[in-house]
Order: sequence, then structure tokens, then C-alpha cells
Amino acid sequence: MLSRRLLPLNAMRAFEAAAKHCHLRRAAEELGVTHGAISRHVRQLEDQLGVELFDRSHNRLTLTSAGERFLSGVSRGLDALSDSALYLNPESMQGALTIASTPSIGAGWLVRLLGEFGQKYPEIELHLRNIDPRQRELSTDIDVAICYGKPSVEQRVVFSLMTERYIPVCHPSLLSAGKPVKEPADLLTYPLLHDRHELWPAWQNQWQVEGSAARQMYFQDSFQVIMAVRSAHGVGLIDRTDIFEDLQSGQLVALLSESVEADANVFLVTDMPERITVRAKLFADYVRDQIQHWQSTSVI
Repeated sequence: MLSRRLLPLNAMRAFEAAAKHCHLRRAAEELGVTHGAISRHVRQLEDQLGVELFDRSHNRLTLTSAGERFLSGVSRGLDALSDSALYLNPESMQGALTIASTPSIGAGWLVRLLGEFGQKYPEIELHLRNIDPRQRELSTDIDVAICYGKPSVEQRVVFSLMTERYIPVCHPSLLSAGKPVKEPADLLTYPLLHDRHELWPAWQNQWQVEGSAARQMYFQDSFQVIMAVRSAHGVGLIDRTDIFEDLQSGQLVALLSESVEADANVFLVTDMPERITVRAKLFADYVRDQIQHWQSTSVI
């Protein structure tokens, strides 16, 4: 059996982050270290274990079968260490946590996560603050921020959380009363719901759909489009993250897998590892895990 001292903790954290993203740069961003440090830590583990944890062929990073087995144990071990540390110092959990986001994110999937997180950690006092979608600078009293577009911040960790991909969605009653949707052009027989981002023209251009819908409705923001879709007023282009429970329960239906991407990624911002509070780290990890789950679950 390998001595525990031969498996350095930082190397295992680097391996877990690299395995999660299958990307060294993103792993480095998450941990607040350099790309080279992640690479050295992973190589160190591979040398000590005597196996290759990643397949690096074709300019891609994928886990080997040995890497997948090792990841399972490493993740359980790191979680156990984190839980043990919290148990030793429960006072570190108590206090306020200030979270900032754009209004559309705050009114959508984030408010659901806040409820779930608050039930899991009732000793944490949650404060939600709005920031402008165009805002690129963040005040220092914000513990965690979720932004559209990469913000201009110093001494912070900026993590690419996701790229929103908008798919056509409607209420089941609308679909049952209309023409079956088998290809993108079939959507033009339904009312199309727009917000200020004007996603439908981009979607039609990407999937080579010509012509106009029988009826159009225009709203100020994406949240209003979601409410209109739930009321069976038409078909909206919505990211699955915003309506995950609706799709899982069948209250809404994804009509096609053809999607269009947002102009900018969604980013998660935290303090550097040496300054981040336990509360902020717990929440940031919780958000990343939930987003990864939602994005990987099929809805078609």
C-alpha cells in the first residue's frame, strides 16, 4: 500500500479540478494557480502512481480508465477532509454571504439554488444583490458574483461557469393543439416569443429557417418570456438551466435540440483561495456542481 505521504494534497486537488474540466487552463482558473502548476501536479501524481491518469492525444485531455477510478476516490477523500474541517470549526459557517448577479439570473435559476442552499446551511445569512448585465467591475464587499461576460477584477478567481444555449420550448397544451414539430421550419406555425436579445433571428439564421412566424410577441426580458411560455402563449428560446425542473416534470417541452449560443459566457467570481471564506467556497462549489448537473442532463 502506498504511504499517505506520497500523495500530496495539492496534487490531488489539481487532479480533481483537471478531471472535472478536462482542461488545464480552466482547472488553473478554479484553483487560482498557473496552468503550469496544474500540469506539474498531475505529472507528479502519474509518476508516483505509475499510471497515466489522462489521455493527452489529439490535443484533448480525457480521463483514462485508471483516472476515472482514481477520481472517484480522490473526490470522496477531499469532500471528507472539507467536511471534517467544517465540523472542527462550526463558527466559520455562521455569518453573512453576499451574492451578486444580474437580475435575470437572480430571478431564475439562482433563486432556486439559494433556497436549496439555505435549507442545507441555515446558519448562513444570504444576501442577494443585483448588478447590471454590462457591469464589469465588482465592489470588494461581494463574496460571490455571477456575471454575463468576463468582469475586470483584480485579486479574484474568475471561473467560466457555462455558455447558455437556447433551445425552443413550449407548454404541452400548445403543442397538442398545433402542427407536429419535426424540423426547425415547423416552428414558424407557432407564435414566437422574443426578449430584447432578439435570439430568434440568430436561431433562424443558424438553422437556415426562412420566413416569419404566424404571430410574434415581444417582451422586455427573458424572465417574462419564461412566464409567457408557461402560460402557453407561444414558443420561447430558453436555456435549459432556467427551466430545468419544468422540463424534468413535463410542465414544459423542449421541441428540438437545435440551439443558439449566447454572445457571452456566464462567469463565477470568488476571492482568491487564501482569502475566500468557508461560506463563499461552499456556495461556489454548490453552484458549479448544480450547473454541471443541469447542463449534462438530456431534455430531448
